[in-house]
Amino acid sequence: MRSFLPRPARARRRGYLLALASAGTVTALTLTGCGGVDTGGGSGSSGSGSGDGKGESITVTAFAGAWGELFKSSFVEPFEKDTGIKVNLVYGADSDWVTKLRAAGGKNAPFDVLALTPGSLHQAVGGDLLEPLKTADLSHWKQLDPVLTERSTIDGASYGVPLTTGSNGLLYRTDKIKQAPKDWTDIFDKKYCGHVALPPLTYNAGLEFFSALVSQGGGKLSNPADVDKGFKKLAELKGCVSAYPADAGSVATVLQNGDAWIVPFWDGRAFAMEKEGQPIGFTYPSSGAVGALTSYYVPKGSKHTAAAYKFLNYLSAAEYQKPFAQGTFYGAGNDSIDYDADFKAKVKYGEDVYKKFTWVDYKTATPKLNEWQQRWNQIFK
Repeated sequence: MRSFLPRPARARRRGYLLALASAGTVTALTLTGCGGVDTGGGSGSSGSGSGDGKGESITVTAFAGAWGELFKSSFVEPFEKDTGIKVNLVYGADSDWVTKLRAAGGKNAPFDVLALTPGSLHQAVGGDLLEPLKTADLSHWKQLDPVLTERSTIDGASYGVPLTTGSNGLLYRTDKIKQAPKDWTDIFDKKYCGHVALPPLTYNAGLEFFSALVSQGGGKLSNPADVDKGFKKLAELKGCVSAYPADAGSVATVLQNGDAWIVPFWDGRAFAMEKEGQPIGFTYPSSGAVGALTSYYVPKGSKHTAAAYKFLNYLSAAEYQKPFAQGTFYGAGNDSIDYDADFKAKVKYGEDVYKKFTWVDYKTATPKLNEWQQRWNQIFK
């Protein structure tokens, strides 16, 4: 069991500086966890399996940390073994990858397959940096959840293969909060004042929480009056926030050292921390969680699109998605997976769940993000 350190003020300061410094970017989630390996789909249905790709290589992105290591063992290693195609993994965050695609200008793309969260997706499509998918070339396309594929469909064109999706709800310390919170409004309870961690809007988790506040009572990000109400509600936390974590590592730190007892964050991260033996619980808000999707895309200017599609066929196969999903505690994009009992008991997933999500309206939020972050800064400066 990981020890819990005395609360250092410098962690709060660091988190706040990260929040201010990250205006204009959307950082990527980092996950941790472990899981068993089993098959949820037919073997041999994922790619060519011919091993005839010897000498060929593709470049694929992955989020850094434990997420990337599990991605490698779940998808990359079996793909290389079966096809003979080498995968050059580039670890990092999706905001950096979009910057590099923009610099390439649709020619000689630095990646052949890349991961994006929805905020970065809209930046990439707006910059004409992605190729619409040829879904007929994807063996498992019809097994992928239609709600999730729709989230990466823009102007009628499908761009992304959904890998996993998480639920943004309330992550909390079970040794400090004896009665589990039930809904978003519980984070405003005065008994938590001074113990709340609040991610900035430029971090996915912060924008998702803000979207949840705006959507309460049927509000929309596209309606300025609803956004104003959301900021008014958010301002109720002024003076009660103890940390402003702007990445997953900082969220874990402020929970572990006691700087914060409660934070809007993802279910998978909470269950992974709980599995490590930490006193962490998670609440799926009764009024609805917020969806957090990661999908994979093919950029314009890739010179290895045939191999990229072979990789996407592995990436979307139930047999490879299952160990990755169970290792991260996030629902996979492939709906045909039969998860293990522990996963089923903890994680809410599936089409019916995703239909009830609040989804961030990134088409509205992306161009407004800097302006909204400045309003956030004015409240919590």
